[in-house]
Amino acid sequence: MIDFRYHLVSLISVFLALAVGIVLGAGPLRESLGTQLAGQVEQLRTDKETLRTDNDRLTAQNDQLGTYIAQTAPQLVAGTLDGSSVAILAEDDSTRENTDEISSLVSAAGGTVPVRVTLGRMLWDPAQASARAEAVTALRKAAPDLPLTGADDSERLAGAIAAVLLEPDDALPSEQRDAALDALSSSQVIRVDGELDGSVDALVHAGAAPDALTEAGDDTATAAARAQALSAVQTRILDAVVEADVPAVIAGSTPGSDDTTGIIRIARGDARYDALSTVDGLQRADGPPVAVLALGEQTRGGAGDYGTGAGARARVPEADATSTAPSAPAQPSDAGGAAG
Repeated sequence: MIDFRYHLVSLISVFLALAVGIVLGAGPLRESLGTQLAGQVEQLRTDKETLRTDNDRLTAQNDQLGTYIAQTAPQLVAGTLDGSSVAILAEDDSTRENTDEISSLVSAAGGTVPVRVTLGRMLWDPAQASARAEAVTALRKAAPDLPLTGADDSERLAGAIAAVLLEPDDALPSEQRDAALDALSSSQVIRVDGELDGSVDALVHAGAAPDALTEAGDDTATAAARAQALSAVQTRILDAVVEADVPAVIAGSTPGSDDTTGIIRIARGDARYDALSTVDGLQRADGPPVAVLALGEQTRGGAGDYGTGAGARARVPEADATSTAPSAPAQPSDAGGAAG
């Protein structure tokens, strides 16, 4: 049994320790700790201002670079797509500004964009299986010659979209091509801007940032099913593009230069798609020009992976010697220093 004296000694020890702490804190340690804390706060304040200044400087430089790219891009791509008709296939409206720029640059390169197609989210929405089944039925009726292959209706519709754009005229009659586009549009599988007069010569697929293709209200199981269906749709489109054997560029928005997600990950991670060109960083100012330059390279029989992601092999395609590149900015003369 513990004697009362031990409790008393313990209490006295606690109070002595508290008293020593109070004395030291109010005396010799107070000034030292206060000085150290004040110095750390001042250093943090200085670091914050330095970072803010650096950020403002880098933002200004980035804006200037973006302006330069926008001004020189039409001249940079001039002549690289002479006479080619190009379809733009977008995954989401979030890429609208980028696809507008691509369309403008294709025109500057000497090509045309007769049609722009935006995929509907119903293609990978777990809750719209019945709507996809109805769309497949309508498509079979509208275009009997249109190939409909895939493991499920999502994949069948995805492959059909690429086939409508790329299937040769002798394989898909024009009336069936038009009917298929109408059926796909009426079923909200796609949205079509422009008019398609036969198959196109080339394709740019504009992939959205992965976050743009998610739904905030999904639970874990639904989110996983949605992501799996989206990946299947993207893979089927890539397969159909490879099967069509036409010049094609897969350009994707990759925040943070992360090319390990989305359609860019699929295209760069499978040797079946080595014949396609990929461009990450579509959301940057240089994304659309690089995509058009890569498409020009595709029409000449080349291919590559471009951008700043881990899977990129080069920043930009090699310049075509037949195209007109912008001249370098004039350097200021140093006449004053040379004199004397």
